[in-house]
Amino acid sequence: MTDFRGTAITPVLDARAAAFLVFSLGFAIAIFVGLLADDADYARAKYTIWPSVALGGWAIALMLCYGPGEALAETSWRLWWAWGLFAYAIHLYWGFGLVYGGDLNAVYAGQGAVVATANFALLFLWAASVIWAYAGWPGTWLHGLTALVFIVSTLVASLVFGRDISPYGGAVILVVWLAALYLRDPD
Repeated sequence: MTDFRGTAITPVLDARAAAFLVFSLGFAIAIFVGLLADDADYARAKYTIWPSVALGGWAIALMLCYGPGEALAETSWRLWWAWGLFAYAIHLYWGFGLVYGGDLNAVYAGQGAVVATANFALLFLWAASVIWAYAGWPGTWLHGLTALVFIVSTLVASLVFGRDISPYGGAVILVVWLAALYLRDPD
């Protein structure tokens, strides 16, 4: 594997192990911190978004740094993207399935139409994007649209409406994305 300048990169940890480690540690922390809260299910729904942001956010950083095409295909972005989707599905399960009891009307009443629809749209787009990526079908438009929805949702949820540590997490992922753009090969 090489960086955008063609310099060989020797990763410290295999990408499969790294993504699994981020997923596992993120969920272990979210689940155990949830035990400390008065409402464990709500806390877990709240904290399980962060492994998804870390995994999906890193995949988007790879997209931003390498751009579409063969350079991106040679990275591990599909792996990070797929693990991020899995994490997001678990986050939505905790929110939709446990906090709202699987009641679609309660989800829309509790989150509002814009947020609830954005969550379901992102899940649908992200699942399609992962399927397209692993099938090897051309889907730059789909990956780009999904990444855009992810970026807007993450930044609005964390920086605009975020409480507690959410703005800090949003700021960190924003810096990662800006760094990826800065490091992008201009060619």
